[in-house]
Amino acid sequence: MKPNKRFRLVLTGLLCAILLFSIVPRAKTIYELSVRKNALLQEKEELTRINEERLQALAEIDSPAGIERIAREQLGMVKKGERTIIRVIPSE
Repeated sequence: MKPNKRFRLVLTGLLCAILLFSIVPRAKTIYELSVRKNALLQEKEELTRINEERLQALAEIDSPAGIERIAREQLGMVKKGERTIIRVIPSE
């Protein structure tokens, strides 16, 4: 083999090694960031869904019917002329 061809072969191999060591870590980082991005997008969708459900529940509670329901069920309030009936359920 001629010295010129051997030099080219070594130079090409060295260039390939340098490119390999500089590109592979970056490609790995890009892949990891892509996976993390997809996970965060899924988490965002889930949190958006939960937020919408809570906003809907808040709107129901904030309505006059919701306020009345809470007053009756949780606070034991009654309207004028109504009577409360207390029902005791025996424990087993």
